[in-house]
Amino acid sequence: MRYVILIAFAFSGMAALIYEVAWTRALALILGSTTYALSTMLGTFMAGLAIGSWAGGKMADRWENRQAVFGMLELGIGLLGLITIPLINLLPPLYYKMYTAFRFAPSTFFFLQFIMCAGIMIVPTTLMGATFPVVSRAVTQDMARMGRGVGNAYSFNTMGAIVGSLAAGFLLIPLLGLKATTIFAASLNIVAAIALIVLSRVRTKPVAVVVMAAAVSLSLLTSVYSKEDPTSLNFYDASRHQLYENRNVPQILLFEKEDREGLVRLWETDIGTISLQVGGKPEGTYLSNERPSVMLAAYLPIASHRDPQSLLNIGLGVGVTIEAAKPHVEDVSVVEINATVVEGIREFGVPGLLDGVDVTINDARNYLMLTDSTFDIITSQPSIPTESSVANLFTSEFYEMANKRLNPGGVFCQWLPYWTLSNDDITMMIRTFGSTFRYVYLWKLEPSIDLMLVGSNEPFAYDAQEIGRRVDALNIEDYQMEFVLSRTPEQVREIVVGRTDIPLNTDDRPVIEFHAARNFLTGINE
Repeated sequence: MRYVILIAFAFSGMAALIYEVAWTRALALILGSTTYALSTMLGTFMAGLAIGSWAGGKMADRWENRQAVFGMLELGIGLLGLITIPLINLLPPLYYKMYTAFRFAPSTFFFLQFIMCAGIMIVPTTLMGATFPVVSRAVTQDMARMGRGVGNAYSFNTMGAIVGSLAAGFLLIPLLGLKATTIFAASLNIVAAIALIVLSRVRTKPVAVVVMAAAVSLSLLTSVYSKEDPTSLNFYDASRHQLYENRNVPQILLFEKEDREGLVRLWETDIGTISLQVGGKPEGTYLSNERPSVMLAAYLPIASHRDPQSLLNIGLGVGVTIEAAKPHVEDVSVVEINATVVEGIREFGVPGLLDGVDVTINDARNYLMLTDSTFDIITSQPSIPTESSVANLFTSEFYEMANKRLNPGGVFCQWLPYWTLSNDDITMMIRTFGSTFRYVYLWKLEPSIDLMLVGSNEPFAYDAQEIGRRVDALNIEDYQMEFVLSRTPEQVREIVVGRTDIPLNTDDRPVIEFHAARNFLTGINE
């Protein structure tokens, strides 16, 4: 019977880590994937385990049939696990009220995020935590063998947790989606519960059996028929100050697929343009008022280079930069971390957009470290740096990697979301970028209020006025390109050398990641 309990405990560990991955992914669609949000989710999960372990340790010696108790705990985890996704689907209206009331008080806002997460996770994770002392006591025959019993329990549970974490991220969520993955985890708990209760030979009254069966059926039906509203407000929508009641909701969902890198959605808006979301975060659009700024991520570095023959674009988005670069550069490449984004753009983007383009599915840093290719131009326009997976593309170490992949006279272009960065943040990014590239132009794009850093380690062939004329010549689609010179290379160099009171953004101290996330919430006061 000890092995039955230990195998059930391995199933419990597997289910726990599947829940953790699934809940984090589902909550991130509302709360965002910032370090603050992910830390809150993980902290809530661990708090429940700690409370449960403490309570279970207090009670384990009082129960005689610990195998049956373990089975009841597993049943409770499974039942509650089934209803977590429906509960998460109900959160957006509550989140909006919390956002509007407390966005200017970040400490209060983050505490309320913890309370919101606790409402979803704290009870099932408390039951998870209680299983360990119960199982440890159940498999320990006497005090002399306590270490062996606890070690066995811990090892079986940990092996299950390893399998669960790997299966959730690499197999279950991409193949089944969040809802079915959560149901799968709950099934592990419920199957283990039934086996434990039956084999414990505890006297179960027929009424109790009927009640348990009804509870499982009701929870399962609630989970199966619950639906997420894909147009629900989340952290990224709220931070752009859109009114929840009157926001411009896209009309048609063209494409939706869960990938190990995030949920990808492509929308067709009511004016016939395409909009891309990854993990609930807007990542690009064909809207005419935003299109010129993205095109300039190609035009500005091309116009700054004497004769570019190759270009690498970091981050596909909806492909506007690639579309702008192809007529003017012979060899165009793109590195995109999310294969599903490429799939969606191939199907619903500009026809033939990726024909003749070398597409690599990889993290940009890994790609730059591993590739032997070099380029005349590298243009980087990843997502907004509110989370670590993006913020590491804005550090001095990343710029050093990119610089090694530039040909002599090569040009690197970095997009910056000015509307999420304070003046000190902009100074920090200028210093970080300028610490790698000796000659840097800083351009301000209008009306998007974005910035472009264009850098090289050799003097530019053209001055700012000539670069502007060359951009106009590249603009074959005749869009109105509104951009002005913000800083000359000499002015940038003065900032790099003179503003030593402002730190660099590095892998070890990724300041931009935390500032951008808070500024997204509170807005810029400067």
